[in-house]
Amino acid sequence: MDINQRHKLILDAIVSMYIKDQEPIASQALQDALNISVSSATLRNEMARLTKLGYLNQPHVSAGRVPTNKAYRYYVENLDRTKQISPADQKNIKEHFDILDGDSQKFLAGAAKLFSDILGYTVIIAPPTDPDMQFVNFTAVKTGRYSIVLVATTGRGEVHTRVVRLSEEIGTTQLNQLVSLINSRLCFICYDDVDRAYFTHLIENLEKENKAFGQFLQGALALMSEANKRPVYVYGQEKLLNTNHFDHNVGDVLKLLADTDTLSKIITPKYDGISVVFGDELPIKNIENTCFISTRYFAGSAVSGTLAIVCPQTVDYQRLFLAVEYFARLLTQSITGTERK
Repeated sequence: MDINQRHKLILDAIVSMYIKDQEPIASQALQDALNISVSSATLRNEMARLTKLGYLNQPHVSAGRVPTNKAYRYYVENLDRTKQISPADQKNIKEHFDILDGDSQKFLAGAAKLFSDILGYTVIIAPPTDPDMQFVNFTAVKTGRYSIVLVATTGRGEVHTRVVRLSEEIGTTQLNQLVSLINSRLCFICYDDVDRAYFTHLIENLEKENKAFGQFLQGALALMSEANKRPVYVYGQEKLLNTNHFDHNVGDVLKLLADTDTLSKIITPKYDGISVVFGDELPIKNIENTCFISTRYFAGSAVSGTLAIVCPQTVDYQRLFLAVEYFARLLTQSITGTERK
């Protein structure tokens, strides 16, 4: 059964008031807030109707009403999406963002920490996933008699490194030959398409001459594998303790944050724009008071990662939406060199 315009007005006011004060909303307080020519008794009847429709709960018989997740869902889906981030918030985020470490292996971790510190909530950044990612160049630097640093560059300009520990020494000439070999066999090819039978046979033969040769090739394959399984960056878990909303289930939320496979599925948006998932919409018990707000950022035309925050349901959604969208635009600009239209 659909709700009418008055119901929408009431719902919007109740959710806004509850987010601000976190106290059950009585009909008299609602009447004062709405400033409309409707009696308190009429508002009580309308609130009772919205309760039957599942938008409100009444904790006690004599208490006011509190919004349900159905009401929150209505509220976030009807926010004014034409608003822009405030100049103060934009300036604050941009100034701090511009001094982040640009190193490809530190950038996203630093961005997650920065955004968590600015907003005061737990932030998650999932790196871009690109099954078609290819390396375009491998180089190697000896850092010790038995250690080599492999440096590989992707077609997007990202740099990945791996330290390879050796059981025997590799001479400079031999090292150059091995680097030429992996450049000819591992560049411009996706990791899933690597000829593993060829490399297994090659490693076995090379190890007969020098075990370190095989270790070097195994290091190159491991570097490619790790580049395709980059970590999800989660920062600000301690901020869950800054509110009493998670007093009874902070352990359950932390357990979810540590389960990166499940977490990635939850926060990955199913469509462009802002995605909101409430705790009771998940197949996970005891986190009903949790909210996940996420959006995509881009590392290419069809390659995207996810930016998300974990917060209570009683937050300033309008401000958070604008901040998340702006931060995602900065990530896209920084990675691609241009803003995605």
